[in-house]
Amino acid sequence: MPTPFGDVYSTNITPDLDTGIGRYSADEFVRAVREGVRRDGADLYPAMPFDSFARMTREDVLAIRAYLLTQVPIAQPRPSNILPFPFNQRWALGLWKLANVHVGGFAPDRSRTEAWNRGSYLVEVLGHCGACHTPRNTTFGMDEDRKLAGGTAGIWQAFNITNDKIAGIGSWSDEELFRFLKTGAVPGKAYAGGPMAETVMNSLQHLSDDDIRAMVTYLRDVPAQSGEEKRPRFAWSNPPVATANDSSRTTAQGSGNSAGADLYRSLCAGCHGVNGEGSADGSYPSLTRNSVLGAAAPENVVMTILAGVRAGDVAGRKSMAAFGDWLDDSQVTSLANYVTARFGNPEVSVTAADVRQMRAGSTTEQTVMLLAAQALVAGGVGFLLIFAFLLARRHGAVPRQM
Repeated sequence: MPTPFGDVYSTNITPDLDTGIGRYSADEFVRAVREGVRRDGADLYPAMPFDSFARMTREDVLAIRAYLLTQVPIAQPRPSNILPFPFNQRWALGLWKLANVHVGGFAPDRSRTEAWNRGSYLVEVLGHCGACHTPRNTTFGMDEDRKLAGGTAGIWQAFNITNDKIAGIGSWSDEELFRFLKTGAVPGKAYAGGPMAETVMNSLQHLSDDDIRAMVTYLRDVPAQSGEEKRPRFAWSNPPVATANDSSRTTAQGSGNSAGADLYRSLCAGCHGVNGEGSADGSYPSLTRNSVLGAAAPENVVMTILAGVRAGDVAGRKSMAAFGDWLDDSQVTSLANYVTARFGNPEVSVTAADVRQMRAGSTTEQTVMLLAAQALVAGGVGFLLIFAFLLARRHGAVPRQM
């Protein structure tokens, strides 16, 4: 699992006795899921969202355990995490938990409907939507004052899903929200990509309609949080007028990006159409009125080109090939800037340096955040060492130079 702090490897949760969870007792499994503590007492990294699972009912945790214990045991040790200092110091997770994990069961709000409470449990706890959709605070925990106002899933941007009419989902209908959660596609609004597409494919499409509607009920009540957008992400529908230069080539007026236009024609137009209209049956999305291209930041456009989209043929949606191994950074830059300027938000652009950094697993903002954290920890350790040295000298533990 790529994170801004390095790569974290998920653990084996088959019933294997030595490398899996086969020796976990019921209580040990509950502690791992809700408190982030391994069987040996070590703290788990919050790439496993135990800060959300902390409010799961014991019955639900044990139901998951019962299912996992029916799987075929597979002996497969977990590779070592690749994390720089100070994030490779597992002992520091205890401090992070003190600041960001609130242990306690889920308490239904008796003033709300049964559907609202069910939706709250699904969104906030089981679905752990905030793990991606809530921004992080200075300690890298979820900022509860900006709940669901937009965050990140690796490089991918997880959009604002509060009720703000511009930055969030305030102008979506209930049926559109239902359809997006169930299928990942709402023509004229949004198409799920990256981790959200995989969430729909592997999880949300399997929920009952009642559960999806309960999530909609709860999301409708999340307070609006504004963002950087000047208009809704899906409101961009300004493809430049196309002019034929000759019988075989078409360029977009105003794009100023012939390399991007050539790449679009050769790689994208076959599925998305020359004018970005998508396929008639909706299996290939339109690029106009598309939240990815109308966003105020370019990460999801670049990551879609690099990593593709795994749609799983949910509701007929087709997956998209990854072009990361085919195109160099300059080509990805040209293509990303072309499709954004032509079909989406023309105020957004990306550089080859940005693409190179995203390909490597981070963004400029995340790199700055990482360096700041390292400097803060290094400064704190340095201060403590100096303080300890001075204290030792004062008490005669360190000889003074004559």
